[in-house]
Amino acid sequence: MSKPIIVTTSWDDGDSRDLRIAEILRSRGIGGTFYIPVQSYRTPSLSHAELRALSAEGFEIGAHSVSHKHLWKLSVEELTAEINPCKPILEDIIGSEVRMFCYPRGRYDANTLKIVKKAGYAGGRTCRLLATGAEFDPFEMPTTVEAVPNPPVSYFKNALRARTIDGLQCAMAQMARLGNWVELGKHLFDTVLETGGIWHLWGHSWMIDEQYLWNDLEEMLDYVSKREGVTYLPNWKLLPLSCAQAANSTQTYQENWSL
Repeated sequence: MSKPIIVTTSWDDGDSRDLRIAEILRSRGIGGTFYIPVQSYRTPSLSHAELRALSAEGFEIGAHSVSHKHLWKLSVEELTAEINPCKPILEDIIGSEVRMFCYPRGRYDANTLKIVKKAGYAGGRTCRLLATGAEFDPFEMPTTVEAVPNPPVSYFKNALRARTIDGLQCAMAQMARLGNWVELGKHLFDTVLETGGIWHLWGHSWMIDEQYLWNDLEEMLDYVSKREGVTYLPNWKLLPLSCAQAANSTQTYQENWSL
């Protein structure tokens, strides 16, 4: 049985320029998850009405802590204050369940994971790059490529922090493409087309805007959109797939997520 081919995207910080991201995704039938800090540090940020509209369109709204504070090495009390309120507050705003949590700046520790699980989230997204496999811990969801240029050394540092041999091996194999995120993203997507797996693009709309990357983003999304045999999902819908893959499930996932 052929392995599923999944495309997902996620966007952090709740900046008002996320609306442009949503428009680009919508026109291409690509799913997206928007991770929102309750007390936004971006100005202007998405309004409550805009969050409700995004949710109503089918985009997923996830939590991104209360104040976007670095969670790594905080006390249990501080972690609880940053993580627990987000889910009920956002659910009250959008009128639907908030399932996913995203760790600010991708930094977390064992206590962070415990508090996120206790708070009732179904999973958590990290900033680990270069991942394309369908098997992962639901509370340590990796990504494939960030929608911004990064120096090659950043990919190696990212893999070292994640302590994954696969990440280091992928960084070495993709050395020639690490300086061009679009070419890197295209090549990794081609790999997923051939072998199955998950292609996960993440980024920040404000960073894309400040670095004039909108044309690059559209080129990237044009490349992966409207492909036969590819399923387009928001982040939370990857979780049953991950669990099924880990358990060697024979179930076939055919559900397409579109706007």
